[in-house]
Amino acid sequence: MTASGRTALPSFVTFKTGAELLVAQGLATSITPDGVRYIARQNHSDWPFGEGKPYPYEQVGNARAMATEPFLTYFRSHPPKGRGPDKAPRSSR
Repeated sequence: MTASGRTALPSFVTFKTGAELLVAQGLATSITPDGVRYIARQNHSDWPFGEGKPYPYEQVGNARAMATEPFLTYFRSHPPKGRGPDKAPRSSR
């Protein structure tokens, strides 16, 4: 069972549920939906989703959805590298 209580992976993830799944699967200690979007924009040549890519985005309501297995495969071979959580208070100006 994963942290979210699921035993099976969903067929599709959005940027929000994908970020949650990355944390639940232990592929990231923390990541936000905006962090996943940032990775998608920055790694446009490697990112497997989108027009002209191996996996098109699916429209679910107002959200773009991605097939789960290619999403996880991408992050297994390209682990997210962020600055991590804030460890010190911000300095006042």
